[in-house]
Amino acid sequence: MKKKSRPLCEKPRSGIFCGPDKYLTLQEHTITEEMYPVMELDSYFVFVRSGKGIFIINGEEFHVESGCMAWIQATQVLTICPDFGDPLRLWVCAYDYQLLSYYLFREISATNESEIVNGIPVIGPEGQELRDIERLFSQFRELCKKGSRGSAVIRSSYLRKIEILYNRVAGRMRDQYKIIDMPLGRRASLYIAAHSSENLTSEKVAKALGASEPAMNHALLVVTGMNFNQYLSRLRLVLATTYFLYDSLPFDYIASISGFNMDITFFRRFKSLTGMTPQSFREQMLCDGKDGSIYRGMIMSETLISAISYLYENLTEYIDVEILAKALYTSGSILRSQFKSRLNTSYKQVLSQFRVRYAEALLTTTDLPTVDIAIESGFGSDRTMGRVFYSINGMTPCEFRKLRTGRRSRNGK
Repeated sequence: MKKKSRPLCEKPRSGIFCGPDKYLTLQEHTITEEMYPVMELDSYFVFVRSGKGIFIINGEEFHVESGCMAWIQATQVLTICPDFGDPLRLWVCAYDYQLLSYYLFREISATNESEIVNGIPVIGPEGQELRDIERLFSQFRELCKKGSRGSAVIRSSYLRKIEILYNRVAGRMRDQYKIIDMPLGRRASLYIAAHSSENLTSEKVAKALGASEPAMNHALLVVTGMNFNQYLSRLRLVLATTYFLYDSLPFDYIASISGFNMDITFFRRFKSLTGMTPQSFREQMLCDGKDGSIYRGMIMSETLISAISYLYENLTEYIDVEILAKALYTSGSILRSQFKSRLNTSYKQVLSQFRVRYAEALLTTTDLPTVDIAIESGFGSDRTMGRVFYSINGMTPCEFRKLRTGRRSRNGK
C-alpha cells in the first residue's frame, strides 16, 4: 500500500539553514513546535542531538530521535515536527560541496537513477557510523570557534567525511527503502530531479510514474508548494549554480546544459529566484574567502579536495608532495599551485593542522607521554610536535593538556 503525502502547512521558506553567512558554520537549533517548511538552494546536514519527532521531506514522514541524521537536498522541502513536550535539539550545517548535484544529475543511467531515487534521506539512530558522525560534528563545532583559514580547510574535509559515512549507511538501507512505497508527490519530485536537464513535460513524468497527469501535478503541488513548471525551473536553476564553479563557462552555455531553451528565460528566472543576476551570484560563490567569507573556491578543484581528504586519512604516515601527487595521479607542481592559489597555504601546513588536531585529542583523552603522542600523530619527534603545536595554538602540548585536563604531560616540557 502506497503512503499518502503529508501536505504543507504553508509555502516553503529559504535562507533558514543555508546562505552566504552560514557556510562552514555549525548551527544549533531547538525546535519546540511544528516548524514552517524550508527549501534551500544548498543541501545541508541535520543531526538530532536529543528529542523525538518527525521530519516531513517532500510529503514523506520519517520518525527521528537522538542519534538520527538527515541529509536534505536542494530538491527537498523539509518540515520539522517535534513530539509534544519533547523539543528537538539539532545541529545543522550547510554542505558546501555543490559539485555533488553536478555528478548526480549530469549523466543519469538506469542504475544511477535508481540509486538517487532509493537514497534514504534519514539514517540512524544506531550504528558505529552514526557515532563517528556525531564525533565529527563535535570536532567541527570546536573548530568553528577558531575561525581561521586553516580551520576552515579542516572543517570542509570533516563535512566530506560525514557525507562518506552517511552514504555508507544509506547504501546498506537501500533495499529497505523502495520507490513503490513512497507517496506520489515524493516520487514525482525525485524523478524530476533526476531528469531536470531533459525536455520534460508533466505528461511524461506522470506516464513514467504510472499516474494520471492531474494526480501527479496535484501531489507535487501539495508537497512542494509549486506546480510542475515552477518546480522544474527551480531544480534547473539549482543545477546551473553547480556549473558556476567553473568560472570559464559562459552563461548561455550553462543555461542550455541546465535545460533552458532560451537564455532570457534563464536570466529572468534566476533573478526571480535569487534576487541577483547570475554574474553577481557567481562572484559571491567564488569569493576568495577573506574575512571569513565563502570558501567555495577550494571545491572547484577535484584534485584539491581529494588531496585534503587524502591528508586527513593518512595524517599519521610520512607524506611528501610526490607521494601525495602519485596517489592522486597528478604532479607535485600542480598540487603546490592548487594549494597556493585556492587556499593561500601549502599541503604541509594543512597536514600540520590535521596532526595537531589529532595530538590535541590524544593529549585530552589519554595519559600517553608527549613523545609517544608525537610519534602517533605523525610528527616523528616531540621536539617537532612542540614547535608546530606552539605555532598553531600559542602554547606547548604540556600547557594544552594541563588547560584541558588539569594534569601535566608525562615527559612533557
